[in-house]
Amino acid sequence: MSVIFCGDLVLPYHTDVDYSAILPLFKNHRTIVNFEGSILKDEKETTLYRWNDKFSLYSCPKVLNVLKDLNVEVVSLCNNHILDYQHDINETIDILKKYNIESWGLKNHDVWKSKLNGKPLFVITFATFSNEHSLPLFSPLKVIEEIKEIRQQNKDSYIVVFPHWGIEKFYYPEPADRSLAHRMIDAGVDLIVGHHPHVIQPIEIYKGKHIFYSLGNFILPQTFYADKKLVYRQQEVNNEFIVKWDGINVNIYSLYFDVENNVLRPNLDYDIQKDYSLFATEYDWWTYCRVFCSKSSLLNIAFRTRFFTNDFGERINWIQRNLFRIIRKVMIRMGIHNPY
Repeated sequence: MSVIFCGDLVLPYHTDVDYSAILPLFKNHRTIVNFEGSILKDEKETTLYRWNDKFSLYSCPKVLNVLKDLNVEVVSLCNNHILDYQHDINETIDILKKYNIESWGLKNHDVWKSKLNGKPLFVITFATFSNEHSLPLFSPLKVIEEIKEIRQQNKDSYIVVFPHWGIEKFYYPEPADRSLAHRMIDAGVDLIVGHHPHVIQPIEIYKGKHIFYSLGNFILPQTFYADKKLVYRQQEVNNEFIVKWDGINVNIYSLYFDVENNVLRPNLDYDIQKDYSLFATEYDWWTYCRVFCSKSSLLNIAFRTRFFTNDFGERINWIQRNLFRIIRKVMIRMGIHNPY
């Protein structure tokens, strides 16, 4: 048996997605997804979002049928949209439990424990502040220490990291995330599967272990969420990966989300090998920082990018992102910037 890892999933009211073409991929396997928002039982709750300067994502109760169809065993709640609404998140957790779906991640970071083919399986999730979440600030140092402790106490086990990190709609992983990924593998991690940027990011093989910096979206329809319509201008958002892993073998499946018809299907024409090309060259930290900055905007560099893999760097980014958010709010109120 294998575990299938998927990216961001939500299903708002008045939206249906046809995912029938991918169901055979999930048969007889267990699935883990990033659940990008709470479940709102009453449509009236969609007006009770906490912030007016961002998209507020959620799911309607029909999402439970999607989760069951895809054999979802557990969902990560560790992301920047899970607390978007004035909604008791424990209600969402309880609803999931009634459908025998586990959840974890609100502590940031958090560990889910299970078994995979007779061995202990540990899946660690966390969210960096690059995505402006409302969870407690995570500590890279504590994550590394926890990985070392798990590996020391469970030598014959599988350890996976399932982080919510990176910059939205940008192909290149943050330098801090790449350094952290290497340190986590050095500490004993077997596989890293990231999400949040909404686009596929490069795949790296470090010391024989796969790092998927971002799978892209999974099921995230471009439609109205409350009073704001979500539209991605980049065509790259339509391409996405899912990863199947049995503890040894890694299988990558490319999918395509048809945003006009809300149809998710396999994408047999996608060249997966091209996403290995960036890190086919071995970059040290400094060289990769230069590559990253050459491809990034000054706005990203100044306000969104984490360069250092330590608690101090995470706090600096907290200041950067909050300052950027204040500037963004002012620009929206003045009519200079209209993201909706």
